[in-house]
Amino acid sequence: MQALITVLYAVASILASAFAFVELRMLWQFLRNRRAIKAAFGGAPVPTAGRETATLPRVTIQIPLFNERTTAEQIIRSAAAQDYPRDRFDVQVLDDSTDETKEIVARLVADIRKTGVRIEHVHRTNRDGYKAGALAAGLERTDADFLALFDADFVPEPSFLRRLLVDERAFDDPKVAFVQARWSFGGSGKNLFSSALALLIDRHFFVQKPTRAYVGNVTAFNGSAGIWRRKAVEDAGGWSAETLTEDLDLSYRCALRGWKGAYVHRVAVVNEIPGHMRAFKMQQHRWAKGNAQCFKSLTGKVIASKGVLRDRWDEAFLLAGYAIHPILLTNLLLWPWAVLYMDRTVFWILQLLMGVAILVAPLSFAITVIERDGRWSLQSLGEIVAGICVGIGLMVNNSAGQLQGFIAAGGEFVRTPKANVDKGSAPKAAAARLYTSPLHWTFFAELAVIVYCVFGTALLLAQGEGLWAIPLLFWGMCLGLVVQMQMSPRLA
Repeated sequence: MQALITVLYAVASILASAFAFVELRMLWQFLRNRRAIKAAFGGAPVPTAGRETATLPRVTIQIPLFNERTTAEQIIRSAAAQDYPRDRFDVQVLDDSTDETKEIVARLVADIRKTGVRIEHVHRTNRDGYKAGALAAGLERTDADFLALFDADFVPEPSFLRRLLVDERAFDDPKVAFVQARWSFGGSGKNLFSSALALLIDRHFFVQKPTRAYVGNVTAFNGSAGIWRRKAVEDAGGWSAETLTEDLDLSYRCALRGWKGAYVHRVAVVNEIPGHMRAFKMQQHRWAKGNAQCFKSLTGKVIASKGVLRDRWDEAFLLAGYAIHPILLTNLLLWPWAVLYMDRTVFWILQLLMGVAILVAPLSFAITVIERDGRWSLQSLGEIVAGICVGIGLMVNNSAGQLQGFIAAGGEFVRTPKANVDKGSAPKAAAARLYTSPLHWTFFAELAVIVYCVFGTALLLAQGEGLWAIPLLFWGMCLGLVVQMQMSPRLA
C-alpha cells in the first residue's frame, strides 16, 4: 500500500512539475525577449491612409449560430458593416438554430441585403458535425480565397477585414494559413470574478500566444476573430468534427503540412465573458474534452514530425495542456495518504518539485496583469487570487472532460449560453428571454470532492498533521467557491 501511494503520488507530482517547468520556460522566453516581442506584436494600430491596394482579396465572413437569439443581431450587423469594398466580401450566417433565432436572422438578413451587402442565411435542419459541419457546409457555398470566422458573441470593428488583409500584411507570406486577432473583454471589470475569468484568457493572449509566435512554435487558431486562407483549410483536409476543438485540430494539421499561423495582437475584437459559472464550466468542459481528443489523435504525429515543427516536445505539452487538471485532482485525492504513509524524505523532495508548480500560476498572472494594464494595484491582486481559486476549482469539471475526450471522439458541441456584448442591440423580446445553463452533473462530483477534503482535513488533524491539512483545506475552499457560484444565476 505504501509503495503504491508513493509511486502514484510521485508520478502526479513529477507530471505537475513538468507542466510548470514548461510554463516557466515560456515565461523566461517572454521576459528575455520582452522588448522584441512588444515591438513585433505591440505598438499603435497601423494607419490605413495611403495603403489602399488595387485589387483586394475576396473574403467570406462565416458566422456559425445555434440558438443565439440574444446575440445574433450584434454579430451579423457588425460583419455587414465592414469597411471593405462590397464587391470583395460577403457574409454567410450558418444557422443551425431550432428556436426563434432562425426567424430573427431571416428578417435581419433580408433588411441588410437591401443595403447592398451580399449576405446569405444558410439554415440547416440538422446539426451534423456541429460547428465544424456548419463551417464545412459554408465552405462549399463560396469560392472566396479567404474566410473570416466569428462566433455569436464577438463584435468586430468595421476596420477588421482591412486591418488584417491589407494593413498588417499578415498574409504576405504564402505559407501563412490563418491570422488570429486578440480577444478583448469590454465588460470584464464589472465584478471581481468576471475580471478573474478574463484574466485566465488574457494570460493566453498577452503572454503565451505572442511568445510562442515569436520563438517559432505552432500558433493555434482560437476558434473566432480570425481569417483563414482557403487553400490551407483544404490542403489540411478541411474542418473535422472528430474533436470538439476543431480550431486546435485544424491548426496542427496545417502545421504538420508546413503551414503556419500568425498572431496580430494590435487588432482586438470585443467578445463576452460567460455570465454564469455554469456556462463557464460548460465551455471549459468542452475545451478540455476537445483538447484530450486532439492530444490522442495528434501527439504521435507531432512527435514524429522531425524537421517540420520547431519544438516537438513543447508542442506535445501544449496539446496536453488540460491534463494538468486530472493531475491536480489525483494529487488532491492522494494527499492525505501521502502525508501519512510516504517516506518523509521522498515526500519533501516531491514538495520541492511541487513548489515550482505552486509558484508558476501567480507569477504568470502577475506578468499578464503588468503587460495588460501597465501597472499594479490591489484590484489586480484580487483578480490573481480569484483567478487561481477558480482555476483550481475547475479541476473536477475539466478532469471529467479530459476523461470523456480520451474515451471517445467527437460528441455533442454544447453551446455556451450568451447574453449580449452590446445589450442595446438585442431585440427586446429576445433580451427578455435569456438562455439559461443547466446544472452539470460535475456539480455533484465537486460536492463529493469537497466532502473528501473535509474528511481528509479531519483525518490529518487527528493524526497531528495539521500543517499538511492546510493545502487540502484550501483546495476544498476553491471547489466550494465554484460550487457556490453555480448556485446563483449569475456571477455578480
